[in-house]
Amino acid sequence: METIEKVLIVFAVLLISLPSFGRVCAQETAPDFALTDIDGNDFSIADFRGTTVVLTLVSTRVIFCKMQVYILVNVSRYFEDDVVIALIGVSNNTVSIGGDTDEQLREFSEDCGFEGIVARDTKGVAEDYNVTYIPTTFIIDQAGFICHRHVGATQTRESVLLEELLVIIPEFSSPSILLAVIIALTFAVAVIKKKKIKA
Repeated sequence: METIEKVLIVFAVLLISLPSFGRVCAQETAPDFALTDIDGNDFSIADFRGTTVVLTLVSTRVIFCKMQVYILVNVSRYFEDDVVIALIGVSNNTVSIGGDTDEQLREFSEDCGFEGIVARDTKGVAEDYNVTYIPTTFIIDQAGFICHRHVGATQTRESVLLEELLVIIPEFSSPSILLAVIIALTFAVAVIKKKKIKA
């Protein structure tokens, strides 16, 4: 099959999918909570309404949590202010791990190069979000709905998070942007084919 034909097939499939592109899977409202971060600043999930939030519950005692935070650091570089990323250190009651102090969480986040929100779970966030394994990551859309839940670091690869966030964040999920990319790609392939014919 010619390259141009392949591109046109992809183009047709994407056009068919445009009405659903960017649709958010709003199944469950994210429980609201208010905490104080390790720097003494108060915040709540409701404060970030209108922005996509990546919420990860961690423990400094679990090696997979550090792996997860490294992934989040990489993800944050793609989206900058379009996504709020928060780490919540689990409390003593969560999966029998034991809680971390502010200082332990500070050292942990600095070791990972993490610059987002870091706080201890002093209000039962893990219980409200039904967390039974650490790390657990939630992607919460701009309307406050949980779109994705990932348990463990191995299933939360960077590529998975990037794909999910690109669909949710309006600046990236606009059908007009997708259409522009498809048109540009089709044009580029047509130019290449024309040059081959002339040669």
